[in-house]
Amino acid sequence: MDISERPLSLGVFCGFASGPSARYAEAATALGAGLAARGHRLVYGAGGVGLMGAVARGASAGGAPILGVIPEFLRAKEMGDDLPPQEIVLTDDLLERKRVMIDRSDAFIALPGGYGTLDEVLEVVSMAALGQDVGPIVLLDVDDDWRSLIEYVEELGRRGFVRDASILRLAATPEQALDMVAPAGALAGAAPGGRVMS
Repeated sequence: MDISERPLSLGVFCGFASGPSARYAEAATALGAGLAARGHRLVYGAGGVGLMGAVARGASAGGAPILGVIPEFLRAKEMGDDLPPQEIVLTDDLLERKRVMIDRSDAFIALPGGYGTLDEVLEVVSMAALGQDVGPIVLLDVDDDWRSLIEYVEELGRRGFVRDASILRLAATPEQALDMVAPAGALAGAAPGGRVMS
């Protein structure tokens, strides 16, 4: 195996909604299948519907190990969800869920989503901007979903509020997104929680 293709624990942030067209679920399924083909583990929010369900089913079909992280109150509401086989970590709340997902991931890809997805993305970006070793984060743009966020961050940079507007990077396809996080696997070894360490 090439050193740049070492398996990753790949955190995927995305919505429980399916989006306005079939292209969103197709992209999520392709991302799951693609990460499985590269030998990565999926770390995600343990949902069985919408884009979360699509990425998990894509990963499962390709044989990827899956770690689902979800607060107990949400799991109770979603017990009827059809989940592929996976390890489930139950947390006390959304804050703990976010922390577990970040701690157990080497790199991150975000599909479109709602408030929760934005919160997760901005948490990782904030940590990276403050020098924390959280790994790369890539936004998978299905239909210009992330453009306005990128433009806003660039404007914050022009106004002096953001020092590095390049932390957020866009990918046009699942394959490109996976290529963009691949350098995280170039570091040898992994911490028990999934963090790549030198």
